[in-house]
Amino acid sequence: MFTISSLLILFILTFKFLSSYIKTIRTGDPNESNLTYWMFSYDFKSQNKEWVPEDKKLLKRKRARNFLVFILYIIAFSIFLLLNSFTAHLLDVIVNPEFSYPV
Repeated sequence: MFTISSLLILFILTFKFLSSYIKTIRTGDPNESNLTYWMFSYDFKSQNKEWVPEDKKLLKRKRARNFLVFILYIIAFSIFLLLNSFTAHLLDVIVNPEFSYPV
C-alpha cells in the first residue's frame, strides 16, 4: 500500500507539472489556449477550405506538444488505475483489520 501511495503521489505531481508546462509552451497555432492544453493539435478544425502545407518548424513543435499530451493521457490513466488499486487495498484493510503481509 505504501508503494501504491508513493506512486500515486508521484504521478499526481507529474501530472500537475506536465499540464502546467503544456499550458505555457506555444507552438504558434492560433487555436491554442490555456483551456485547450489537453487537446492534440489535429483536434482543431482548420479555418482554411484549401489545404496549405505548414512550416516544418511548426510541425515539429506540434509533434513535440502532441507527444507531451499523449504522455499526459497515459499519466491520467495510470492515476485512475492506481487510485482504484489504492481504494481496493484500503477497503481490504477496513474489512480485514488483522495484519497481513502485502503481496
